[in-house]
Amino acid sequence: MSSEKMNMGEGYPGNGKPLAQSYTGFENEEEVMKLQDYLQIILRRKWIVLVSFLVVFLTAVVYTINSQPVYQAQATVLVNTQSKGQGGLLLFDPTGLGFAQNLNNELEILKSRSVANAVARELLAKKYYDNSQEILHCIRAPEEDELGREILSEEELTGVLIRTVEFEPVRDSEVIKIIAKSGDPRDAALIANQFARAYYERNLRMSRTRSKAAREFLEKQLIAKQEQLAKAEEALQRYMEQTGIVSVDDESQKVIEQLATVQAQYENVSIELESVKESLNFYRKQIARQEPNVARIMSDASDPYIRLLQEEIARLEVEKDITISQNPHAAEDPIYKEKLIKIDSQIDNLRKKLRKRTNDYLKSVLPGQLTDPAKYLVEVKQKIFDTQIQVQALEAKKKALAVVLLDYQKQFDRIPKRSIEFARLQRARLSAEKLYLLVEEKYQEATIAEQSQFGYIEIIDQAIVPKLPISPKIRMNLMLGALLGLGLGVGLVFLLEYLDVSIRTPEDLKRRGWQPLSVIPSMDSQMIAELAQNKENPAIDDHLIALLSPRSSVAEGYRRLRTNLQYARLDKPLKSFLVTSPNPKEGKTTTASNLAITFSQAGLNTLLVDTDLRRPAIHRLFGLPKEPGLTNHLFGQNTLDEITHKEVIPHLSVMTSGLVPPNPSEILAAPQTHELIDRLKSMYDVVIFDTAPVLAVTDASILATQVEGTLLIILAGTTIFDELEHSIEQLERVNAHILGVAMNNFDIKRAYGSYYGQYKSRYYGYYGYYTYGHTGGKKAKKKRTETS
Repeated sequence: MSSEKMNMGEGYPGNGKPLAQSYTGFENEEEVMKLQDYLQIILRRKWIVLVSFLVVFLTAVVYTINSQPVYQAQATVLVNTQSKGQGGLLLFDPTGLGFAQNLNNELEILKSRSVANAVARELLAKKYYDNSQEILHCIRAPEEDELGREILSEEELTGVLIRTVEFEPVRDSEVIKIIAKSGDPRDAALIANQFARAYYERNLRMSRTRSKAAREFLEKQLIAKQEQLAKAEEALQRYMEQTGIVSVDDESQKVIEQLATVQAQYENVSIELESVKESLNFYRKQIARQEPNVARIMSDASDPYIRLLQEEIARLEVEKDITISQNPHAAEDPIYKEKLIKIDSQIDNLRKKLRKRTNDYLKSVLPGQLTDPAKYLVEVKQKIFDTQIQVQALEAKKKALAVVLLDYQKQFDRIPKRSIEFARLQRARLSAEKLYLLVEEKYQEATIAEQSQFGYIEIIDQAIVPKLPISPKIRMNLMLGALLGLGLGVGLVFLLEYLDVSIRTPEDLKRRGWQPLSVIPSMDSQMIAELAQNKENPAIDDHLIALLSPRSSVAEGYRRLRTNLQYARLDKPLKSFLVTSPNPKEGKTTTASNLAITFSQAGLNTLLVDTDLRRPAIHRLFGLPKEPGLTNHLFGQNTLDEITHKEVIPHLSVMTSGLVPPNPSEILAAPQTHELIDRLKSMYDVVIFDTAPVLAVTDASILATQVEGTLLIILAGTTIFDELEHSIEQLERVNAHILGVAMNNFDIKRAYGSYYGQYKSRYYGYYGYYTYGHTGGKKAKKKRTETS
């Protein structure tokens, strides 16, 4: 295809690439949009934005008015982790870990059904507000209750409480907010306080239960050790009376005391071990009631590395105790002091490793994601694990003491035979006495702990009855309604803009590589009505604006189109061209007729030929008979002079279509049609052919090969780019010379909005500057009108 065929018009200063080449994708058509471009889009569809705003805003108003008020009350509790491990149950903590802070576990306990059920029981028991016979609003059954009940059941109320109460931890603290919402402000405060109280009482009950179990176990041990001590003292006394032996030598006495000390420590560890095992059994019984498999899983949990660390710590602690017991008077000796410091340092290092290993193992055993029914038993699971660690540590210590005890037993056996029985009885008494004192001390600690145990939960603030509801928030709802309405409207506008592929503005054409030859403003209904009243020839159609209102902006648009066509070819004047459009009813006939009038007004001898042999309309616009016309001449029925209406207006002749034939395409392609066109070009300065739409039939493609150029008319806001592109491709296949594109029926205010319509009017036909040939009068609403 030659470069001449690829251009809009030779010599036309606004030439651009044809659409078929320029439209290769979004990368070529999209440009950076300015703020005013977005405003133009919104103003063009401002009614959508306005309707959307009103609908959403009024919906928000109605919703706000009809919403029931909701009140919120808040109580706060403190989870005091510093005292969380105290209470006498876990008496021995060789790892130094204690109870790790785990606020998430406490939140799960608060959210549990058991706490909500306890609150429901309290509310149902209370039933009435203080000093009145008014039933609590929160426990009332719905009015449409099928059973006719006055209040809810305990299970139903529990479900309601779970849904209406929230728990929120305060960041970087151990405080939890208990937030209750209700339609009654008294209920909101009451429910929040009842949850805080139920949580506190549960914690207190669990804490004292654990302390009581430890105290009862130590009490039994204390009684047993007291009896053992009495028997040992009685046996020693009886032996001394029978034998008269009242003492042994100093070396033997030292061995006896050391052996008694180690024996007491061994027995003490054994009691501690039994105490911790008792606690472990208690925990397992608690958790087994909810999860039978959890106890088995936790009992199987072990780590060889942890066990080895505990054994080494126990060995070093025993070594330290023996060093002190062997040298009770050498505590200030630098040699012994350095040795003790070295042992302490080793123990501290091992304990740090043990803490880290235990924490890592604990995370693997107790995952963070918990599900019912065990989610509120996480604390018990963790205590079971900690207790197992203590059992392993105590067993390791007991094993190390057994080795030392065996060594002292060998030394004891070397005491002279006559004193061996006395030494044995004295050792038994000393061992029983030391053990009794240790157990008594632990028993007193457990008794005090039980009596002074208040748990680790503290109620900081009681909820108070709120005075104002938290919802509906009138100001916020209205603001959100307004913002959502505007946002929805703007979103719909841009969605429609995205889905709308029609050619709306000259800028749309320019982005595709086309410089429009002219933009024809739309004709408003007031203008047409006034022209219909004032025209001299009633047969002339109101749409011939160039004739009826030559000073109007519409006529100016046709004159601009005439000028651009005259200079479309610089080498020679344009003698003939056809006017067509992609689809019917896009204003090609009106444009061709007004364009012919403007050529005649310029003094050029012009002929307008109606070659739309399927739906001819030129005869109607000029008030002429359709027959005889073009087809009558081609059939040999009439002469050229008989079918030509000369001087319809000065310098303008019109040739109507004539009889509508059954085969228009064949007639236009016939040799006699070619001959007629060549003859007409020699007779007139300009010959304009109005033909059928390109995409509808092939008439325009046939005729385009016989004229010097083709003018495409598109209807603003209706013609889409694909249609224009396909029209151009079809014309290019027959090597038609495309003069360019003219945009018809362009409503500036509709395309750009009122403000930008006035701003851009000076660029497109001086819209609003020219008058319509009349003065005064009220502006009417513009209405798009077109003629095929």
